[in-house]
Amino acid sequence: MTAFDKAQTVARIRAIEDPKRFLDAQRAFYRGDRHYVPPLTSGESWQVDRKKNPWFRHGEAAFFVAEKNGRVVGRVSASRDRLHDEFHGDRVGFFGHFEAVDVDTSNALLAHAEAWCRERTADSLRGPVDLSTNYRCGLLVDGEEGTPVLMMPHNPKHYAQWVEGYGMAKAKDLLALRATKDTLDLSRIDRIVQRVSQKSRAVVRRMNLARFDAEMRIVWDLYHRIWERNWGFVPMSESEFFAHSKDLAKVAREELMHIAEIDGKPVGFAAALPDVNRGIKACDGRLLPFGWWKFLSAMRKVRMIRVITLGVVPEHRRDGLQMLVMHAVISQGIAAGFDACEASWILEDNHDMLGPLQTLGHVPYRRYRIYSKALR
Repeated sequence: MTAFDKAQTVARIRAIEDPKRFLDAQRAFYRGDRHYVPPLTSGESWQVDRKKNPWFRHGEAAFFVAEKNGRVVGRVSASRDRLHDEFHGDRVGFFGHFEAVDVDTSNALLAHAEAWCRERTADSLRGPVDLSTNYRCGLLVDGEEGTPVLMMPHNPKHYAQWVEGYGMAKAKDLLALRATKDTLDLSRIDRIVQRVSQKSRAVVRRMNLARFDAEMRIVWDLYHRIWERNWGFVPMSESEFFAHSKDLAKVAREELMHIAEIDGKPVGFAAALPDVNRGIKACDGRLLPFGWWKFLSAMRKVRMIRVITLGVVPEHRRDGLQMLVMHAVISQGIAAGFDACEASWILEDNHDMLGPLQTLGHVPYRRYRIYSKALR
């Protein structure tokens, strides 16, 4: 009897088509977890909606729940992304949105995702990755306890044991780094930035959110130029990129978003956002009918930001421009009342990015893992 056959005697796995029901199914797995942040279903459901997310124009996905005695005991997504395969020249299937109440259910769900990906010609299974690396991905395997920041995973530590027990091995670790106003040596940072500025023609400016679409086209171009050599990178179509940007625009602050230019040409950027998870947690992920008031009240007290993207084009990566754009985020963020920052996620071997961040006083404090398994 295979792991899949054995697991079927424990739980029945079926496809689920309602995006909101699929997302809300996660809540049952974290009752009593004080660090858990429920999904903001009204804001996130578009990502798993075939009619709304442009990702489905180049990708295929299915969403499953495991049930036992009428109760949901697990969930998982399985996906194949044509753009990923074309870019990397491989055939990778992904599992994501992973939750399970016990190891047998875990095995059943992983086997189900594996079979789904095999049927669609995948040579390997990788995850957890929700659709692609442009969405939430990784399994929290080490680091400080606490509430996750926006768009970062949160899970029980034993999930790693279950995934490894199924036969999956580490593919890559992703790091989250943290700094606070009190731990940063601001005078030293100013001196470093002054030296870099003297040697570079680069100018750092705020993004003009009044010209949001034009600025996002600049960022879209930079995104592909900066990260195309990174492990796991997946190109985003313009429509998909703007779908993400539309979400970010709702909470964006100009003092946290900057573009570096040389002779008027964009060469790098940094984008940080206030930690919306504090507001989501306050309203329990439900804005209606009156949750929006709790959300807004909590957001007024937010002092944490997350740097979600920070990069410089390869030809200027050794010029220290990362220091300039990050300094703009730090200095203007502090002036706006923020006092803590998480930079995430960053590949464990991306020393071009880790080095400058650690020089500026950021310390790794959480580690996330993406696993892989050969299928053929």
